[in-house]
Amino acid sequence: MPVPDVHKDKVREQDVREDAARADDTVAVIGAGRVGRELARRAAMAGYRVVLEDLIPTSLERATDEIRLYLDTAAAAGHLPQSEADEAFARIECATSIEGAARRARIVMETGPDEFESKLEMFCLLDRICLPGTVIISNCHTLDLTDTAAKAESIVGLYFDGDRAEVHCSAYTSPKALEVAKQLASRMAKSYVVTSDGQAK
Repeated sequence: MPVPDVHKDKVREQDVREDAARADDTVAVIGAGRVGRELARRAAMAGYRVVLEDLIPTSLERATDEIRLYLDTAAAAGHLPQSEADEAFARIECATSIEGAARRARIVMETGPDEFESKLEMFCLLDRICLPGTVIISNCHTLDLTDTAAKAESIVGLYFDGDRAEVHCSAYTSPKALEVAKQLASRMAKSYVVTSDGQAK
């Protein structure tokens, strides 16, 4: 009968703990278009690890080039040290599948179009593939989040207007998900407001 390798088991347990801790401070951004690029850049500058996803590799190349240019320009203008710009860029990784990005993070930011069917399809997909306890951040602007996220406790809306953010919760948003979104907003924007059904809280 083989003798269990206790050392390997301990190393494996340590790896699992480290992966979980890494996921807790990682944001996955689904879609590398204009909104996705901005969210990835903001999250990286706020100190989060970022996994930026897009099915098209050239879109990821354009996105990372644009983020690199923004950071270098900001550093050259004296808005932040070059070392901070380099560190922020180094925190961004890329993925070419939604599952590959979503399963590496506890916060997933989706940037799909404001179309009812598209949102429902994305929320259902993320519900199936995300890690347990993942909070889904949606850029849902024109749709009623309560309708698109019925009974989805993990879904919160988050929008940016310059340095100000709006956190929007549906009738089903859990206190935990709301708290995660508020912490995200506080790190990615200078100020934020929490709304529900169009009313500030």
